[in-house]
Amino acid sequence: MKNTLKAEYIEIRRFLKVGKNQARNLKKILSGEPLVTPSLVSMTLDSDDVNLAKKLLADRGKWDDSSTVESFESKFAAWNSSKYALAFMAGRVALSACIYALGLRPGDEVIVPAYTCVVVPNAFKFASVKVVYSDIELDTYGLDINRIEARITSKTRAILLHHLYGLVCRDYQAIVDLAKHYNLKVIEDCAHSTGAEFRGQKVGNLGDVAFYSSEHSKIFTTIQGGIATTNNPELATKLEEYYQQVPYPKVGWLDKQLHNVILDFYKFKHPQRWWLGDIWDLRYGHKQLISTTLEETKGIRPKHYGQKMAAPLAAIGSNQLLKIDSYNDRRRKYAKRWDYWCEEHGYRKPTVIQDSIPVYLRYPILVEPEKKRNTTWAYKKLGVIPGVWFRTNIHPSQTVEGFPNADKAVECCINFPCLN
Repeated sequence: MKNTLKAEYIEIRRFLKVGKNQARNLKKILSGEPLVTPSLVSMTLDSDDVNLAKKLLADRGKWDDSSTVESFESKFAAWNSSKYALAFMAGRVALSACIYALGLRPGDEVIVPAYTCVVVPNAFKFASVKVVYSDIELDTYGLDINRIEARITSKTRAILLHHLYGLVCRDYQAIVDLAKHYNLKVIEDCAHSTGAEFRGQKVGNLGDVAFYSSEHSKIFTTIQGGIATTNNPELATKLEEYYQQVPYPKVGWLDKQLHNVILDFYKFKHPQRWWLGDIWDLRYGHKQLISTTLEETKGIRPKHYGQKMAAPLAAIGSNQLLKIDSYNDRRRKYAKRWDYWCEEHGYRKPTVIQDSIPVYLRYPILVEPEKKRNTTWAYKKLGVIPGVWFRTNIHPSQTVEGFPNADKAVECCINFPCLN
């Protein structure tokens, strides 16, 4: 009885939400405001992805076909110029696989940017590896080479560097060189920068291991997903060992993932999402997935954590790979709009380091703190709603003290969309 009443209550709330949304849309129509703005998620989904998801939902006979996953992994490895690639259900799980492959043990230390998503330190916490934070630079929001050496101790085993917002880390080569000097391993966080290049090579290939994300806010999407790569055959063997230890998602979870392909397309990508999004939300909103759960923000390992990618999502991933270069080209072209805007209004552009090609998942800019706290100015003047990654320096969870550049980014960094 309680469950029935709860379900009815949720349905009523969803109908009320639709009513409020459409009332706002009517107000926009009357005032001449745009009904849609460029989205920050699932902008690489198209009708072909939706049709594929519907086909997969209608025919579940090959949901356990490992060859589909292997094909996706091979295609990603070839496209990324990596020798080995293994697909998981999240970038954070791919990071866990990297931690396992490197043989990091309880008590070991790893240096991590003090400006990251909580799921990154969580992966180390779940393996009982100690995270030592180091400050970032404000050119590309990557680790600052000038701050790292002081964080190295006798227990340090690895450095995690990230390529944030689609930019190539300013001190990329210098960090790799420093790690070699101290005989440390390098983990590359490429979750934001799949396809970015440095000296003619895609990011993720200078370090020992790398991980990528296909979560719906990233460069390409399988709704949730991640890939671990390496060019070292011994590390590849360890990645495979981890891979064999973790399960596939349950059928119900896969069903939700595929329905989210459809939901996300109509809510965030379709030109008429201002009303179609609500229609599809009424139909399938109860299947909506959350990328980072409340458990994870508190550092608690979720029950579904630690799974490898299954065939239906690998099929979506393979389809997305066919379009990734085209979408990254579009991002670079769109970013020029923000280059001009920065020049016109006196804001510093993010740094594109020499011999690099960014992909601009988002375009980060340091603005006045009040402009980050209230971004309505961007909607009124530019017709966009900017992202506010990150509201804390271990987003969206806690703040760690003593990192002035990370604090500055938290206070002032907004990020504009680069696809419309």
